[in-house]
Amino acid sequence: MQPYLLLDAGWTVLFPDYRIIRQVIQQNGYDIPEERLERLMAEFIRDYDERLKNNSQADFDLFEWILTRAGVDRQVIPAVISQLLARDAEKSLWTYTYPWVHEALARLARQGYRMSVISNADGHVAQELDCVGLAPYFEEIFDSHLVGYAKPDPRLFEHALTKLGLHPEECLFVGDVYYVDVLGANQVGMAALHLDRYGLYEGWPGYRIPTIAALPDFLAQNPDLRDEGFFPLRREKAETVGLSG
Repeated sequence: MQPYLLLDAGWTVLFPDYRIIRQVIQQNGYDIPEERLERLMAEFIRDYDERLKNNSQADFDLFEWILTRAGVDRQVIPAVISQLLARDAEKSLWTYTYPWVHEALARLARQGYRMSVISNADGHVAQELDCVGLAPYFEEIFDSHLVGYAKPDPRLFEHALTKLGLHPEECLFVGDVYYVDVLGANQVGMAALHLDRYGLYEGWPGYRIPTIAALPDFLAQNPDLRDEGFFPLRREKAETVGLSG
């Protein structure tokens, strides 16, 4: 029986528009190539997960973290962040996706997989998915801001399961933040597959693939969703955090 696929949104099927982010940075006298921005964001998530793992302070700003590590002068950073937030308010920066996301989701849909999204977001993830043409692939879009609970809070997953009429063992959750996505799914008894595009989580327990592009081939192997590799955080305690995505 095919599992029902529950997917994260940010850095899974939706991505920041690195072109716009780069343009704003350039206007302030610096240049960070889009490929470098993408890698830095992955490193931010890895650092965020490390802090969650060690129960350290995890409330820190994405753009400040990236700009600091890219060598932008600290006196310039507040202005860059202010401009980025203004652009995001005008039109969400999360309105970009890759052709391989469309290709993977289309392939999964052709193979008969049913899919929905569970996202820590700000109330606009449905519009963002629609903007990039991904909304038709999903039966439901569960936005934490609208539901009232954020991953890894089990109540967000339980809400989605109730709305969809599913049991945890029927589903596979796929997301990129280990101590948000994998933890939240595992807390309700749901198998989870972790995304690690740059291999930054080597040695961490559990199953992972680089991106959603690899998901159809992974599923073609008919993995046993009862395998412990899908439940590396079954016994971890979930704490509510607010990372968008």
